[in-house]
Amino acid sequence: MTKLTASTWNINQRSGLGKQVPDMVTDELIKLNSDIICLTEYVKTDSHSLFCSSLEVNGYTIFSDHRSLDFGNEILIAIKSNLISDSKIIIIDNNNDNPNFLMVKANIAGKKLNIIGTRIKTGGKDIIQDFKERKIQLDNLITHLPENNEMTIVLGDFNNGFFKKDDDIQSYKGKAREYYSYPLLVSEMNKVGLTVYTPNNANSWKYCKLDHIIGNICISDENYLWDFLKNPDYKNKVSYPDHAVLTASISL
Repeated sequence: MTKLTASTWNINQRSGLGKQVPDMVTDELIKLNSDIICLTEYVKTDSHSLFCSSLEVNGYTIFSDHRSLDFGNEILIAIKSNLISDSKIIIIDNNNDNPNFLMVKANIAGKKLNIIGTRIKTGGKDIIQDFKERKIQLDNLITHLPENNEMTIVLGDFNNGFFKKDDDIQSYKGKAREYYSYPLLVSEMNKVGLTVYTPNNANSWKYCKLDHIIGNICISDENYLWDFLKNPDYKNKVSYPDHAVLTASISL
């Protein structure tokens, strides 16, 4: 059995308002040294090529959507090059009914693994309608998952709103979360044979746990890391991450 590390991080590019990925993001990723990296709220700004090159010289193969999304939020996945013997990417329409989505089907350490990076989009002034639309995105995410007999992990920002430990899908009557919530995410993923792993040690954004790793393989040691706040180059503004790094161990 091969044990690897996987990380997902919302880097807060806010659809291009952050004009480039700060060097401290690259530095923190290199220091973290995960085998698999998923970045959400990634935007192909003018620094895209330089950012990718910085990861490549540190041993990563980069996967991103080949389309130009006009400074829209995307997913970037990076995998240690020495682990990969074969790979291809799968994308879906980036319309309002779908989440940000990128799937890498890869042969990693001799095992076939599907790696999906995703982010449930938010927006709109009507919070009830917003959460109904988030549920539509979740439904469409699930329709694009591989067959349940294929080894799969899903990493990203699910924007599920606040929840307490003992909440269930009946806990939010009369609230936006009646239509989309963390308990519902867990329930829907369980129906397709996937388990949601969420760290207990901290929150991933302000008072919420929004970032999760989901899979049908052995996943352990999940943690939210805020160590990057100690980086002397960190600034509390757009283009600097405002979510924790979620790390976990996976076994193939």
